[in-house]
Amino acid sequence: MSAIFGIIATPMGYVMEYIYKLLENYGYSIMAFALLAKIVMLPLSIKQKRSMIVTQRINPKLRELQRKYGNDREKYSREVQKLYDDYGASPMGGCGTSLLTLPIMLGLYYVVTMPLTYFMHLPTEQITALAEALGVEMSNFGYQLTLAGMFSEHLETVKSIAASAIPVDFTFYGINLAATPSFKEFSVLWIVPLLSALTSWGYSHVTTTMNMAGAGQTGESAEEEKMQQMNKTMSLIMPLMSAWFAFVLPAAVGLYWITNNLFSCVQEVVLTKYCMDQEKKEQELYKTGGIRK
Repeated sequence: MSAIFGIIATPMGYVMEYIYKLLENYGYSIMAFALLAKIVMLPLSIKQKRSMIVTQRINPKLRELQRKYGNDREKYSREVQKLYDDYGASPMGGCGTSLLTLPIMLGLYYVVTMPLTYFMHLPTEQITALAEALGVEMSNFGYQLTLAGMFSEHLETVKSIAASAIPVDFTFYGINLAATPSFKEFSVLWIVPLLSALTSWGYSHVTTTMNMAGAGQTGESAEEEKMQQMNKTMSLIMPLMSAWFAFVLPAAVGLYWITNNLFSCVQEVVLTKYCMDQEKKEQELYKTGGIRK
């Protein structure tokens, strides 16, 4: 699987390199890289959101069909298929899109966490030699960011091993993006995991609100209340996990998560409104005898 994600990350690494050369600021480059990824994946995101809205609206009708035809599997299957046809949906509508977005997202993550491999395009032998020369433990996840952050201080050593290495300035508004926050010592780096947790909570809250709006839920039924409770639990767990990982990984990874969360919040609001309007138009078209897309 790593080889597959690596293949996807390789061209993305060249894009990240171009953005950095254009902006000459690593922090802004990560933010621009995250925004560009959102734009490129927008068609898939729209398809996934529309499929989710349709599926959520169909669920109450599916439960009703289950109550009516639960004992007649053949009749039930026919009615379910008719229902999906009426809505122009598919039982597996969002699965294919999700499977496509996952490797792309992991490819983006590889570019951010392994800059020597995908951003600077250094071979494994040179990376190993650099780690040994600068005393960086390669078993630590995110070690490439730590290693890259040391290039400026050891430029002669770095150039003697890897002439094509890029001495990046990882300072971003007083924060060293190549450094890892420490639980033992309070520093300005703590702002990264704190913002990571806050934006993660915000994204969870926005997603829950938009999903309820897209499904036309009121929160009054027992099932909707159960779903709300589950969402509340996740909205607590995810920020805590986000903060934890931002504490044990270099700050550049946390900055990428923060940026991605903020862009995702905006995208969630815009896409939900857009997809709800599109679904409403297609339903009206279907009712008047038109053809759904």
